[in-house]
Amino acid sequence: MRSMKRFVIALVAVGCLIALGAPAYAGSIIWGNNASFGNVTLEAFDSATGLLIPGQQFLVPNVTARGDNGRGVAVLGHTIYYTTANSGKIYITNDLTHSDDGILVDTGFPGIANVATDGTFIYANSYQSDSGVINKYNTSGVLVGTVTVGVGFFGRDGFEVQNNPSLDGGATTFISNRGDATSPYDVYMGDGTLLVSSFINPFANGYGTGQTGIAYDGNDYFISDIFNNRLFEYSGTGVFIRIINLSANPKPFGGTRYLEDLSAVGNTINNPPPDGQVPEPTSLVLLGTGLVGAARAWKKRKS
Repeated sequence: MRSMKRFVIALVAVGCLIALGAPAYAGSIIWGNNASFGNVTLEAFDSATGLLIPGQQFLVPNVTARGDNGRGVAVLGHTIYYTTANSGKIYITNDLTHSDDGILVDTGFPGIANVATDGTFIYANSYQSDSGVINKYNTSGVLVGTVTVGVGFFGRDGFEVQNNPSLDGGATTFISNRGDATSPYDVYMGDGTLLVSSFINPFANGYGTGQTGIAYDGNDYFISDIFNNRLFEYSGTGVFIRIINLSANPKPFGGTRYLEDLSAVGNTINNPPPDGQVPEPTSLVLLGTGLVGAARAWKKRKS
């Protein structure tokens, strides 16, 4: 009987090590690219606390991009795609190594306001245009399609691709603001047809202009209030939830935090969270069930 207790204790200990051996984040991981000329900085935050993810505040590794002005960011697995205001290139780095992993593609745009991913493809639009044209690339950098949304909105810098069943039965949709730091945010069908006008409207919630990047984590939306060092969180139905203050964090390189574009890790089923995150409560329950089952099997063998 004593050996049985020891066995169970050992199993529980192993389970605890598995569960506690990696950093726990209470919310979603939200990445941002800073509009800081000459010091382009990528940062990642825990949406629940507003605090930086340890080790995830760094200058972009491509020296040319670093000397420009930061704009877009999109995260797919461990790969980070980022862009700048005066280049049509989509640069690549990695959230583990922060290495310079080259250029995905030169889009031909004079600058890229934001970049987004649906878990399979990469989307980008021009920062210096009101055409509404969004290019769609595969992860090899091959152009596989275009869609036009919101013609006439010059220099939009808030754009996200999402899969939102509450809006249109689960098909891919786009959400975008109406220009440079200009809300509200409208929702478009995958073919560019306007679906919902003013779906998210910070001005109607009592906040002035200055909202830029938007990210969707599968449940909620996060918007950068660029000049006030904070994020706004909205529900999946566009209802304002709260302000996430970022002022407790160390300042980014360049001195001031101006988060231009945002990206949420794991915003689609094909966009997994980083390795090493603590399992969700359901996973821990399954782990516990497995430990109990193993203990019972051991007991049967001994009897």
